[in-house]
Amino acid sequence: MVFKKNLTLDLALGKKKRVEPFASIISFPYPFSSEVKNVAVLTGNASEIEIAEEQGVAFTGETDLIQKILDDEIHADFYVAVPEIMPDLNPLKKKLKKRFPKLSRNSIGHDIPKMLALFKNGHEIKVDEEWENLLTTKIATLDMSNDQIAANLQTVINEVCKHRPLNLGPFVVHAFLHSSTSEGLLLKIDPLLPKVETEENKEAA
Repeated sequence: MVFKKNLTLDLALGKKKRVEPFASIISFPYPFSSEVKNVAVLTGNASEIEIAEEQGVAFTGETDLIQKILDDEIHADFYVAVPEIMPDLNPLKKKLKKRFPKLSRNSIGHDIPKMLALFKNGHEIKVDEEWENLLTTKIATLDMSNDQIAANLQTVINEVCKHRPLNLGPFVVHAFLHSSTSEGLLLKIDPLLPKVETEENKEAA
């Protein structure tokens, strides 16, 4: 059994703009799943391909891999890439959508082992595309301690709040914790939200 958390978000950015539905990968301080995801590494560099293969990656390559993805011959949970290959990946944007490599998702870089560690063992959180202001995710199992659950909860809150400037006010409006075997709990969200750093706070620090 797992604990799930529902977050209601204020997506307003001002002047009729809104935060676009997003997805992120996080590493929980207290992981609760042993599932290892399939990751494809997009690079044309022979040494980087070798590194990826040594890390146990099933799919790695350049032009040939791109075409196989377009032809639905390859399906991976996540896709990471080196910066040099990004111009060649434009045909994949519509195909991969939110799984298209992005710097903001830490899926572009040269440190292939680091990217693989995150995406093979990390946890994906994403805004519901139908209910655009709702994010639901698993955060813990019922046998975990309160401190462990709180730490995982805080990790999700911190990541979510990176997607809107803090000076616009609270991004997370409500947080609801529940499981299939217990009543839901509406959490006090204010103490969990990152604070805007003011000049007074800087001086105090």
